[in-house]
Amino acid sequence: MEILMYKKALSFFTQLYNNRDEAKYYGAHPMKPKLPIRAAVQYPFPRVTPESVGIRSEHIYAFLKELSEMTELAPHLLMIAKDHKIITETEFYPYRLDTWHVSHSLCKSITAVAVGLLIEDGVLSLDERLTDIFSKRAFSIDFVRQKDITIRHLLNMSAGIAFNEVGSVTYDDWVEGYFSSNLKFVPGTKFFYNSMNSYMLSAAIKEKTGRDMFDLLYERIFLPMGIKELCWEKCPKGITKGGWGLYMKLEDMMKFGKLFLDRGVWNGERLVSAEWIDEMTKQQIESVSSMNDYGYGYHVWRSVRKDSYQFNGMFGQNLFIFPDIRMVIGIYSGSAEFFPKSQLGLLVHKYFGNHYQPSQTELKPARRAYSVLSSFSVSLGLPKPQNRQEKMRKYSALMPVMNKSFRFVGKNASLLPVSLSLIHANFAGGFEKVSFRLIGETVEAAFVSPTETITIPFSADGTARYFDLTENGERFSVASIGKMTKNEDDVPVLKLSIYFLETTAVRHIKIFFYRTKTMIRFSEEPTGSVLLEAFSPVLEDFLPDNKPVRMLLEKTDSNMVYELVDKLFTLNFTVQK
Repeated sequence: MEILMYKKALSFFTQLYNNRDEAKYYGAHPMKPKLPIRAAVQYPFPRVTPESVGIRSEHIYAFLKELSEMTELAPHLLMIAKDHKIITETEFYPYRLDTWHVSHSLCKSITAVAVGLLIEDGVLSLDERLTDIFSKRAFSIDFVRQKDITIRHLLNMSAGIAFNEVGSVTYDDWVEGYFSSNLKFVPGTKFFYNSMNSYMLSAAIKEKTGRDMFDLLYERIFLPMGIKELCWEKCPKGITKGGWGLYMKLEDMMKFGKLFLDRGVWNGERLVSAEWIDEMTKQQIESVSSMNDYGYGYHVWRSVRKDSYQFNGMFGQNLFIFPDIRMVIGIYSGSAEFFPKSQLGLLVHKYFGNHYQPSQTELKPARRAYSVLSSFSVSLGLPKPQNRQEKMRKYSALMPVMNKSFRFVGKNASLLPVSLSLIHANFAGGFEKVSFRLIGETVEAAFVSPTETITIPFSADGTARYFDLTENGERFSVASIGKMTKNEDDVPVLKLSIYFLETTAVRHIKIFFYRTKTMIRFSEEPTGSVLLEAFSPVLEDFLPDNKPVRMLLEKTDSNMVYELVDKLFTLNFTVQK
């Protein structure tokens, strides 16, 4: 089954590269509802100075400054809380704290909370067999071994099923795909990270209760905590994904730090049993060293301090929880980092590892140091200051492209980055031309396809313009930044960057004005080759015990794979005026 899954995936990506319209994808579209109203957060955290909770502003400033200088980490939003009080909150331009943000696998920890609720209710048990829950399903020839998979094995990532995230691209019935897959090892004997385990927990909740997991969580967790502006994507069969697809504001995500520090109690009301919080967060199994050095609990990673833990999602979504010092660090990012063992993890360890101990009493106010920290934090969320002369220069540089059209044929050219298209099952593409016009101080770039015209406004002075972008029926909150510059060969280049503020993706479009021709390039962040490298720990853990798939991949030229991915993520076209 695995070799068929990977053959389907290879065929799908080849079709996607050649012509998006021909690519067969089993996901449901669109996945995300209309944008929220950006209402004020309910039950917000108090804002205080670091010194008032025993932390020096200089320490937070040093951490924030180093984080901002590590451009490879691509931070979007940051919050640090001590004793349930926010001591630092930072927007990294052009991202905004009032906008919900995808959490990717970070939400697995919330899926485990839902499981704990039903265990406490007596509806589920840790040692309940998955095949008993889905007794009406037809099982594969590997049923004899599959029948040993329990809820516990799904929670600690030791189920051993080979059907993984690739299956979400190649199958529309993920439960069937899971049970049609072979086992790599005896369940419970080895850690093997697989997001489909999280999905099966969500599916098991639906099978046992008749209710979707999201509805259960909304009633018993989200609503009591005042978390109303959120959404969680569903699979093609209408089941909440469980392992990814949750959008939530960072401050609302920080509330889970508070809930866990108080061992399941929220503002005096018990929402989750203390015993389940303890079970989730203690080590249940050794994790793979390439992913994490501290072990794994029940859908929670152990972390950089003694008895600490974190919720983790790919591309740098993290919630670090330090019970001994009552601290929580939440960060949304757009990096190429997948797992806790990362540059971000090293940075957090450097500043908040076991050696760091805040004062147990309030420190003397440090107005100057706090002012430096506050000013620096605010500056990270603002565009770089420009004088009038700089603005006029940028404005004049754009004049040569105004009121002009550039034609190209890009069957797979889309404003949506490839990574975003895959996650959202949205495969718009096929632009025929782009034209530019100036209205006041706003430039409008109109991308024209056979089915729709998408207008991207951007400021003539290079600052961000915020608006909603709709492509192929799905709406996204974005910020655009455009400017005319020159490359290393002194060739004029119009660079347009579209930041998908709710996500980890950025689309870059560059038009190169050579003397004899004009070229247009579509690229994105994170890049395809970087993503392959970041995902390699999963493949390294998967391939040694899977001879058929290993043989298939060995027959595939790895250079060709990287070349295909690079071409898929970076498209070049010759254009005509």
